[in-house]
Amino acid sequence: MLAGAIAALAVFISATAVRDTIARRARNEARVARDTILSEDDIARGTVHKALALDGVHQSVSPAELRRRVDNLSSGTYMNDILAEQDSTLYRWPDRLGDALRVYVEPTSELATWSPQYPQIAREVFDEWSEAGFPLRFTFILDSTDADISIRWIDRFPPAEGQRIGVTERTQGSDYLIARARVDVALHDSVGRPLAPVVIGGIIRHEVGHALGLNHSSDPSSVMYREAATLVIGPSDRATLRTLYLVPAGSLKN
Repeated sequence: MLAGAIAALAVFISATAVRDTIARRARNEARVARDTILSEDDIARGTVHKALALDGVHQSVSPAELRRRVDNLSSGTYMNDILAEQDSTLYRWPDRLGDALRVYVEPTSELATWSPQYPQIAREVFDEWSEAGFPLRFTFILDSTDADISIRWIDRFPPAEGQRIGVTERTQGSDYLIARARVDVALHDSVGRPLAPVVIGGIIRHEVGHALGLNHSSDPSSVMYREAATLVIGPSDRATLRTLYLVPAGSLKN
């Protein structure tokens, strides 16, 4: 009898732990870096919510040391904007000595108004971010299951989501390093109006910035400016990207 009761208790505890783990993962997966919307002036703009997959967080340097390094390098950047939106935390991809980040761009689509030029636009956007100072290499692959970053085309977002036209879902690990990112790009606004190729390019440029670890900027000349998707990656984008990858990922909160 006693052995049976102990076994039943062990099963109960195990089942409870599994349910708690699943619930925690569900909460984490619900918090994603996301959202480019189209304003009333047909300008792409975005909002970011962090995606955390953190379980016993840890980082390579102390918050005070990380703050010191950021302060020394933040001139000409919008690092403070990022820290304000991300609760004084920096996320980035881990350093890779040899391996490139694997990028999957959906090569075809049956969606109305999709154009074969869109995958090429996406590949060129990654080239632009490389030239802007992203220190890691990209390689384009044909199998999405092995991708670090994926870009996919969707017809539109539901009307309930307003004028959203792009979403980035980004997962970080317990060391604040980005593990994977997915970008969904809409070809139409929520009422079905087709988006021009120049707008598609703006969405991708902005969302890939999120996928690389950037957040919104208060600098109107920045491609990460909250209120507009500019056509050019600006000087503050370059400076911020370089700084982000010169310092470790982690929290600046003591």
